[in-house]
Amino acid sequence: MAKIANAAYYGGAGKLEGGTSTTRDEYTAAVTSCALVPSVPKGQVTDIGGGVQSFVGAPTWMAEIEYNQDWKTPGSFAQQLIAWHGQVKSFKYTPANGGQVATFDALVEIGRMGGSGSALHNATISLQVNGQPSFGTSGDLDRSWNENGEWVLMVPFQEVLS
Repeated sequence: MAKIANAAYYGGAGKLEGGTSTTRDEYTAAVTSCALVPSVPKGQVTDIGGGVQSFVGAPTWMAEIEYNQDWKTPGSFAQQLIAWHGQVKSFKYTPANGGQVATFDALVEIGRMGGSGSALHNATISLQVNGQPSFGTSGDLDRSWNENGEWVLMVPFQEVLS
């Protein structure tokens, strides 16, 4: 049996980019937290012989992003949420220390504006991810779920041809 190491880390040095699949701007300075949160459908049945079968389906995902509001800087994350409201945009999240990179497309919603008179104005949005995010270390090889709920390795089309 293999002994698997654990490289847990404190967050802090991550990066979030958003925009289109070909052009993304970096919003790291505004973002204080980014988490992809799965919701997994589950089921269980008992057959007439007393046997129990459990099932699990492909997850659906929410991107929970906390950010500090900036209403002065043109193109700030808070302002982009207004401009992108109702559109599907591409995001790339790189956690601290070069860990697994997650890329995902999400339906953008407007975030909160304002807050307490004596505190930093921040906000949290929960964006519905379209389909499944892709996970990889460099973007060269990605892992994702297919339409059957199976975890698969995705190889870019260019590598298949070479």
